[in-house]
Amino acid sequence: MSGDAPAWRRHLRPSLRDLEAYHVPSVDALARLHANECPEPWPAEVMADIAERVAAIDLGRYPDRTPLRLRARLAERHGCRPEEVILGNGSDEIIALLLAVLSGDGERPSAILLPSPTFVMYELSAHAIGLQIIKVPLDQDLELDGPAMRRALRERAPALVFLARPNNPTSSLWDRRLIMELVAEHPATVFVIDEAYIAYAPGESLWRADRPDNYVHMGTLSKVGLAAIRVGYCVAPPALAAALEQVRPPYNIPEPSAVIAEAILERHGDVQAAMIERTIANRDRLAAILGRLPGARLFPARANIVLARLDPPAAAPRLREALAARGILIKDVSGLAGLSGCVRVSVGTAAELDLLEAALADLDPAIWSER
Repeated sequence: MSGDAPAWRRHLRPSLRDLEAYHVPSVDALARLHANECPEPWPAEVMADIAERVAAIDLGRYPDRTPLRLRARLAERHGCRPEEVILGNGSDEIIALLLAVLSGDGERPSAILLPSPTFVMYELSAHAIGLQIIKVPLDQDLELDGPAMRRALRERAPALVFLARPNNPTSSLWDRRLIMELVAEHPATVFVIDEAYIAYAPGESLWRADRPDNYVHMGTLSKVGLAAIRVGYCVAPPALAAALEQVRPPYNIPEPSAVIAEAILERHGDVQAAMIERTIANRDRLAAILGRLPGARLFPARANIVLARLDPPAAAPRLREALAARGILIKDVSGLAGLSGCVRVSVGTAAELDLLEAALADLDPAIWSER
């Protein structure tokens, strides 16, 4: 009967019942200040070089199962062996692969530990496959709560801990000494240090070639000007890297993505570095703009995003709506634990920040009312 649920639905994972999809709205805006991208455009000469390389691709052939040149280039950057580098279709696929190989024996699903709030895909991906999720709230300054982390690690013995540094959505750069102490104290737990945004905190990377064997470095090219090509990666200890290769889909990096990534890493790193420097400078300007909002509290920003807590809390969704009506997109994160009244604003180009500054100067004062 038309009103009955399809019989096949009984095979769906029960964990999907309460899971909300990660929706990203289609974009038609004057200023994209909601998606944590590097906003700076690539120069025409770089785009011409990329176009020439992409034009040489044989579209009728599969790419390399693993793009060996790209893998080697990333290994050279990190001072490790190419076999330790695992490539993914964005960081999201790397997260899914790590969860797949460290998810337990089926009878006893593994647990993962997450500071809260943090990058939503850690929880979403773990929830989808039925893993236990342990959340440890950040402290009032949105920093790691050391005693609470140690207590949860000791009592729950999770298989995995994801630590984003800098963190999304808070832009926090959590204490390096605390993190490395936790890694050393819990050798049976794998710590994934997600440095997707570390380019915006120069000199602060925790990566080292002689890392402990329960330490996984995760990175991506998405946040440094290459979001469109979806190339993520991790550097894992040999035994874990081998397990990840067992479950990694073949051909998961499209040939155009590999070719573009290689071109940037091999020939245009100086251009990319200049783009990142401009974004860091514009972060300071963005913080100054947001700091002029009535009653706003800004948290230290070390990624390419600035988090602001507004007063009253209801001003957060109102501000997002008012700016969206003007073609300026920001993220209202006030529904996340510990972020009441907060908006997350990505750094834009100078022109986008001009638009934001003008729009904020012309807002309806009712946005800040207590109603």
